[in-house]
Parts: sequence; structure tokens; C-alpha cells
Amino acid sequence: MRLAKLTISNYRSIKDLPAIRIEALQAFVGGNDTGKSNVLGAIDAFLGASSAGVDNADFHDSSKPILIEAEFTGLSESERKRLRSYLIGDRLILQKSFTIAEDAKSHKLKVSTEYHGYKAEPKDWWLSTSKIAEQLGARPNWGDVAKEHGLTEWVQGEGGKVTKGSYEAGLERYLLEADVEYDEPELGTTQALGIQPNLLSALPDFYLLPAITDYSDEIDSRSTTTVFRRLMSDLSDRFISKDPQYVEVESALKRVRDLFNVQATGDNTRRLPSLSGIETKILDNIRKLMPSVLSVHLGVEVEEPRNLFSKGVNIKINDGVLTDVLDKGNGMQRCLVFSLLQLLIASAKEKKEDRPIILGIEEPELYIHPHSQRLIFKVLKDFAGIQADNDLATGMDQVIYSTHSPAFIDVARYEQIACVRKDGNAGTKVKQCELGVLGDPEERKGFKLLTSFGLKHNEVFFARHAVLVEGVEDEIAVIAAGRMLQRFTDLPDEIGVSIVVTGNKEQIPKFQKVLNAFGLSYSVLLELDGEPEDAGVNHSILELAGANYVGKIPETLEKTVNLAKDHFKDIFEAKQFFSDPAHVSTDLEMIVTALFPHEGQPAAEAGGEAARVLAAAAQ
Repeated sequence: MRLAKLTISNYRSIKDLPAIRIEALQAFVGGNDTGKSNVLGAIDAFLGASSAGVDNADFHDSSKPILIEAEFTGLSESERKRLRSYLIGDRLILQKSFTIAEDAKSHKLKVSTEYHGYKAEPKDWWLSTSKIAEQLGARPNWGDVAKEHGLTEWVQGEGGKVTKGSYEAGLERYLLEADVEYDEPELGTTQALGIQPNLLSALPDFYLLPAITDYSDEIDSRSTTTVFRRLMSDLSDRFISKDPQYVEVESALKRVRDLFNVQATGDNTRRLPSLSGIETKILDNIRKLMPSVLSVHLGVEVEEPRNLFSKGVNIKINDGVLTDVLDKGNGMQRCLVFSLLQLLIASAKEKKEDRPIILGIEEPELYIHPHSQRLIFKVLKDFAGIQADNDLATGMDQVIYSTHSPAFIDVARYEQIACVRKDGNAGTKVKQCELGVLGDPEERKGFKLLTSFGLKHNEVFFARHAVLVEGVEDEIAVIAAGRMLQRFTDLPDEIGVSIVVTGNKEQIPKFQKVLNAFGLSYSVLLELDGEPEDAGVNHSILELAGANYVGKIPETLEKTVNLAKDHFKDIFEAKQFFSDPAHVSTDLEMIVTALFPHEGQPAAEAGGEAARVLAAAAQ
């Protein structure tokens, strides 16, 4: 199964967040403190045991419950059979609620949780203990019901006796194997929908790698809940426990337990005699003070093999010097965790295990050299089963992450991107768009080809504002004018603006469609090439722009800056020309002024003012 939708309310900065679509590879982008990490935290809270670390401070409003609803799709045949009674069609929808309540004993406030969802009952009354009670009363003869409907071999307990407990246990096995018809599912109101272990153990396993700055906390041997320690434990189960010599480990640990501890069987022949002597001396001393004491037993706790490997392992890496991983840099430490995750997921795929894995990562670019970031991004796509030659995911594992790096998104795969903003009192909001924004397959194919040769296009998702231009010469002109106007010192990045070179005029509408779908701010530098505004591509660009400013150049850039030729010979010539501020014409200056909205000023307002000035100058 795969997590397909997520709805969150009252969690941290999230007041009310309608259903978010979750892809196999899902990126959340946005500024600092907008709530990206809170979306990942909500998934962790939903899939985690009990309250999953949620405390009073995580409630946006402590007087209301936190509600997290998840929808899972793409269930395997075995999952559909196992969870048949919880499904609406092929979808599993569950809601987990968190409430703050006063503990009856300690009178302290604590967080309690409940799962709710849809539950269908088998149509035949004898296949549901609740329907049996409705049909025959609160105390039916369970043996007679089983015998009448041929269920005795399934539901009888020890000694052949049939009780309510054995009937329920047998039904659970029977319903997994038999082809049974169900009623329409109804929203359940009881905690965990009746069969909590069966349901919750089928949900994906979630590993959250936080944006931490000190990996000594992550790898601390005293912690059993960090990603590193959970990985060590899981890898122990998947690999070490399957080793033929593993039985020797179990035997050795049992021998250690016998040497140190008193056995419940009373057979202490293997125990160290010196321990009995110490116990006798302690007892003699205690009885002088408290005669009622009858005996003293010393015990030594010996870990199970799984926990021993999880807590006790340390890793040394030789990168020229063999030292503990904690003595290495944070980048090396994070790469180690990525490597362990790869090993874990590869193991799960080899064994074709049903339970899928969701990998959550805060800022995967953290501590990673820029040249290695695309390699890590490829690793994440491999986790999610994304093939290089298409957009389809081949497995059920998922990667959900937040990022500030253009290297970890692909504008051509815009459906995998979610823009996160914080909207004043409304809290965290998420904006996504569907695959159909570029509905024409050829249009989508061309857009993917255009954006596949660099990362610059991806910056539109991280910028405060984007400026769309046709070619590199236009970019050079805009930067030169911006410097002259003192909007920035060197590059527009300083004011949160990205200039996007689309390649040619025909490509501009594709970028506009994507930017419009996400509600991102942009402006366009449009060379009309002497053509009418209401014809061809010019018309499409102006129509798509809406309230976004379009700086219209009547002919070409070269004519606007009074160049005595139709086109620049090459990019170097354009750089040479615009290195002289005097070459920035008044018309170009006016247009560029509007391309870069001032702080707090929408681009449309700046563009409107520039248009009025240019019109006046033309008269």
C-alpha cells in the first residue's frame, strides 16, 4: 500500500490543512518556519505507536483535538484480503486523534490517542460476533453457532471448547482465507476499529531522518528510537538473525544469563558461586538492621541479541584514517545513515515483504557537498522506485522530504512538488498542482527536455519572485539594468528573485502554466518581434499572465538598447555590451524597474506604473 492523501488539523503551525496529495516521491518546499517539518512530523505522529511523542506543545489549540487522517491506496492482493473489512473500494482511510486529558491518578495532563475509520461487517450474521449478539442475545451458545455453520474446526479452542474469545480468534483467521461478502463500510467510533494489531501492523513503516546538527544524539547508544538505532535493530532482524551461526550468539548469551542470574527453575548449578557468597554477606549485614529480610538475589540484565546489536554496535570508517563515525564530519555521518536505509529497503525488496517503507527526510541536502546532492537525489528516487526514463513508480516504498535546494526537485515533475506557506492566522497551507497542467504529452515531453540540462529552472520554487525571459542575452540585459538601478549589487538572488531562461518564446507559456498552478509570483520580459499583441504566442503569454506583469518590448532587445544590428553575435558580446551601464536605455530601464517588484509591492502594481510611464514617453 502507499500513502496517497494526508489531512491535518490543529497540529503545531497547521490549523486546518485539507487533503494533501502524496506521491511516491514527494517534496515540500517553502521558506523557513512555514511548517514543512510539521507535515513530516504529522506523518510520524500518525504512524507512530500510541501518542508517538506528541505532547501538549504540539497542539495549535489545546482545547481541540489534533486530527490526522491518512488515505492509503495501491494495496497488494494480500493486503486487500487482510484488511477487507476496513476498505472503501480499494482505499483504506484512517483517522488518528490526539486529545489532552487529565490523568485520573496523577492529575497531570497527558496526551491520549484513538484511531477511527471505516469498518464493514460480513453480511452473514454468524461471521460477526456483534451480529451474533443482535441475533441470539448477549450469551449465545458459541459451540452451537459454530456447528450449525460449519465453523467448528476454525473457532474451537483448547480441549475443543468454543468460547467467545476462541470464536473471535477463529473468525479472524477464517475471514483472511474465505471469500466473504461484506456490508457497506460505516464510520467506526470505537478505538482502533476492533482489531488494532491486525490493522496497524499492516501500515507502512516510517523512518524520519530529522535535520539535526549533532549526530552523536542520533547514534547515542542509550536511545532506541532514533533512525540509526531502529536501522541497527531492523538490520539485525533481516540479516544477522538469518546467519547459520546466529544460534551460537543466542547460546552464548543464555550461558551468560545462567552464570549471573538465579534461575526460575531452581537449577543454579551454572551460576557463579562467588555471587552466592556476596548475597550471603549482604543478607547477613541487612538482617542485623532488618531481621525480617529472608533473602537477597543479585541479578544482571543481559540484552536480547536484537537489542544487543542495536545498542552496542559502533561503526568505524577508513577514509584515510580509521576512526569512529562520530569523529567524522556530519556529511559522512549522514551518508552513513543514507547507506543503511538503502540496505534496509533493498533487503525488503529482495524478500518481497508486504509492509512498505516510507522514508521521511528533513533537508536531505544538509551537510552534503553540492556536487553530491544530485547523487543523493538519485538515491531518493531509487528508494521510491522512480525509473529514470519515466515518471512511474515501480514499488510501494515512498520518500517524503522537505528541502531548500533546487538539486532535490525537478520542475518538469511538478506534480511531485508541494509549496508550503504560512498564511497569517490561517497557519500552514500547502499548494499543489495535478499532472494535467501540461496536458499535452508532447508539451510535457518538450518541457522535460528543456529543464533537464541544469538546475536553474528549479529555482522558481524557492524564489520570492521569478522573471521569465527568452534567452541568455535577455538575462544579461536584465541583470545589467538591475545593477544600474541599484536593485541589487551583483545578482537578483540578493532580493529573492530568480531569472529563468526559457530557451525561446514558445517555451514561456509552459512555465507560466506551472507557476500559475502553484500561485507563484512572476513577471515576463516579452519581445513582441513586431508582431501584434493579440496574435500567436504573444497572445498566449499575455493571456496566461493575468495580474502578473509582462514587460513588452515592441521589436527586439537589440533595438530597445539602440544596437546597430539585429542580434548579438554571441553571449560574450552581450556581456561586453552591457558591462557599460550607459548601454541600458531608458525604455529598458523602465521595463526592468517593473520586472523587480519592490518589497511589499505586487509585480502587477509595479508593471502598471511602468506601462503608464512608457506610454507617456512614447507620446
